[in-house]
Amino acid sequence: MTMKCPKCQRPINMTGLQPGSSITCQCGNVVAVPKSGMSRTMLFVLIGAGLVVLACPCLGVISAIAIPNFIRFQARARQAECHTQLKSLFTALKVTDEPVQGAGLTFSQIGFAPERGNRYSYFLGQGPMEDRSGSQAQGTEQARGIGVDTFRYSTLRVFTVADLPPAVAEEVGISGTCPDCDFTVACAGDVDNNPSDTPDVWTVSSKDRSINGEPVPAGEPYNHVNDVNTD
Repeated sequence: MTMKCPKCQRPINMTGLQPGSSITCQCGNVVAVPKSGMSRTMLFVLIGAGLVVLACPCLGVISAIAIPNFIRFQARARQAECHTQLKSLFTALKVTDEPVQGAGLTFSQIGFAPERGNRYSYFLGQGPMEDRSGSQAQGTEQARGIGVDTFRYSTLRVFTVADLPPAVAEEVGISGTCPDCDFTVACAGDVDNNPSDTPDVWTVSSKDRSINGEPVPAGEPYNHVNDVNTD
């Protein structure tokens, strides 16, 4: 059994010597015979491996909590689109310059045109939809609905008035002559990346409402179906 001298790197023969005893190298350096047992390097390796084994279950638990919460956070951020656009639509209907019969009102008549990249469909009521599946929107002039921008989000579903909950679909529409008309307009979209389930549905109205016992002031968007909280 040999070991190298820490000073001159010469090999030192330790055969027959007891662990802990001393031996003098040719260079004069006194070296202690190492005690038997696990090396420090191996000890660190085993400690590190143990920490990894202990950490793996913890990482699984953390992932199970963090990933769904991150998805919900993204979905809530996407809901801001509809909330903001419905407020803009409410204002557009209230400040129309010329009297317009509400029953056949189109988005182009009130100058409402959400920027491309919209995840929600928007509805004044039953009627033609603006198609946003291409680089240029189609059917804009007569549109009473605006479809999801599937040119940008090809996996998203384009919802229509028929996809709204029946009670909401019956409420959506415009009566009278704007800007003094009565209206309830809506949006619907997928924000949890599951287009097969119920869409996230909001409305805004020209009148104060009471929904499920909750007072909803005129001009305030209301979330009828929260896609963030549904599976």
